[in-house]
Amino acid sequence: MFTLFENKERNLRDQRELQNLQLRYGHDVLDILQTRANDNELDYRNRTHWRRLLKLAKRSF
Repeated sequence: MFTLFENKERNLRDQRELQNLQLRYGHDVLDILQTRANDNELDYRNRTHWRRLLKLAKRSF
């Protein structure tokens, strides 16, 4: 819903990061992103970042 208002540079950066994670972790990338998004030891900003990447990955894969 908010993708229309997101920064284009951030979208490109997220796409590149997601591609790198896909190359590194392969089929496990969704599990890795889910783990990081739910990690309470990370601060709110980092969890939000991983949640955004998880949403993008679910749409992409």
